[in-house]
Amino acid sequence: MAGTLILPLASLVATSFVATYGVPLTFGTVTLENYAEALLRQDAPVRAFANSTLVAGGAALALAGLAVFVARFADGAPATGRRIGGAVATFAEMSYAIPGLVISIAFILVYLRPIPVVGISLYNTLTLIFLAYLTAFFAIGLKPVAAATGQLDPALDDAARVSGAGFGRRMRRVHLPLVAPAAASGAILVFLTAYNEVTVSALLWSRGAETIGTTIFNFEDGGYTTLAAAMSTVTVVATVVLMALLDRLGRRLPPGVVPWRL
Repeated sequence: MAGTLILPLASLVATSFVATYGVPLTFGTVTLENYAEALLRQDAPVRAFANSTLVAGGAALALAGLAVFVARFADGAPATGRRIGGAVATFAEMSYAIPGLVISIAFILVYLRPIPVVGISLYNTLTLIFLAYLTAFFAIGLKPVAAATGQLDPALDDAARVSGAGFGRRMRRVHLPLVAPAAASGAILVFLTAYNEVTVSALLWSRGAETIGTTIFNFEDGGYTTLAAAMSTVTVVATVVLMALLDRLGRRLPPGVVPWRL
């Protein structure tokens, strides 16, 4: 615990409070200039926090909804639907195993030119990062939903079918309420993973479309170690606060919504 968590975090925080990397942290050298520079004077860090929250949140919600349908088809649909759902689930596993940089290059090659017919260009936009997140993190959102769907009794769907309920009504009244906690759990995992990632967006970001990970990396790569440490510390605090709020909210939610609460 000390070697892998406490000491690295303590070093990170200490570096964020000194003017220059290598200066020992004392009462005489402590400063808040790094936080002021990163959060008040420069636009990129604040924009990065907003972009990461927007894109990670959008990807989490989209993948939660998509996972519900894919898991439903893969588990209990007719043969054709089951094959399609199983194929999508397999591709999701494969995309999760592929390095994020490879996914970035693939998206650049596909969307470097405007989309035919409509003529819309997604290159150097947040939309392209959002689509890359859907590809890279689909397996994370799908796993909890697939596990919950596999535990459902098929008799529930059969009873609704015999009662005359169509596919949409069965999804809305039977399937969705039962797997909603698992879908919410998957969405939380996707958000926390995408919120702080750097490998997928490393080649897709541009000015105005920065993410938290790429901004911290650019600070460090440019020699601004103390600014990188300050922004990293803020990111750690924001993540811990978010998890604490989710944990507290999880006491009032159904079991399984918050992944780390049993």
